Amino acid sequence: MSKWYDACVGYVSIPERLNSMAFTDAYANAVATFTVLKGNPRNFNPDNVSESVITVEHCLKRLNKVPKGIIVAADLNKVKDLLNNGSADALFSPRTLIPGYDVLPARYDCTTSGLGMMVRKDNELPGWWNPAFQSFYKSGNYTVWCKSINQKYGGIRIDDSYCLPPPAVKPTASGSGTQPGQIVGRR
Repeated sequence: MSKWYDACVGYVSIPERLNSMAFTDAYANAVATFTVLKGNPRNFNPDNVSESVITVEHCLKRLNKVPKGIIVAADLNKVKDLLNNGSADALFSPRTLIPGYDVLPARYDCTTSGLGMMVRKDNELPGWWNPAFQSFYKSGNYTVWCKSINQKYGGIRIDDSYCLPPPAVKPTASGSGTQPGQIVGRR
């Protein structure tokens, strides 16, 4: 892209990207879910995918979930076709809602830090963005803003797994709380 961009907003930091790109601090959690046909007629079990065919995202192997088959689909309509015609048992994706389908309740974290902005390694954006975002986050205003996204902007389905947890109120020597993006259980 020859340095004509500053950031790609809404990208997840995954190990495959970290060798060539940098990321700002996470401004939201990124989750991955399994989606199946309504009623789960094929009895897909996310705890045992070894006999399933799945439309895939990169992190299944990191989660020790190795399906029988993997299909890469061009878009959501193609995925729906694959589920409807029986070619795939489940979709593994960052979606928490697909009307007409069942998104299973388990949430998986495939990122190194969450949802942020992807930048070139030589980009200075994280140098000013991260301190500004940390100030916004620690003030408590982030929590209020994130919880109000659905009401203010509509059309965006945000479940409880999307927003970063409220800043911890455990004082440290400097009086600061926790850093954004430090989520318990993140690898």
